[in-house]
Amino acid sequence: MSTGPDWTIRIPGSEADQLTEHQRALLDQVEAELPASRGGAYDVSAVEARVAPVVRELFRSGLTAEQIADNSRLRPAFVTRITGRGA
Repeated sequence: MSTGPDWTIRIPGSEADQLTEHQRALLDQVEAELPASRGGAYDVSAVEARVAPVVRELFRSGLTAEQIADNSRLRPAFVTRITGRGA
């Protein structure tokens, strides 16, 4: 039985300065494919199909699911589903 905490405290944003120009450009592509607001109705499968190739490229560039989520409007679980790997 572990005595340590079962959570991780992260401060998003500290990685933003460490992103490469390529990663920033890919994150801009992800944002461009997302609906303008969260409240409207949209097809999640269609959004996933549009952002999946870019998210996979971000993952291959060395970012974790959490880092991708921290720097976009995507949630870590959605990124993990696309990449097929944990954060």
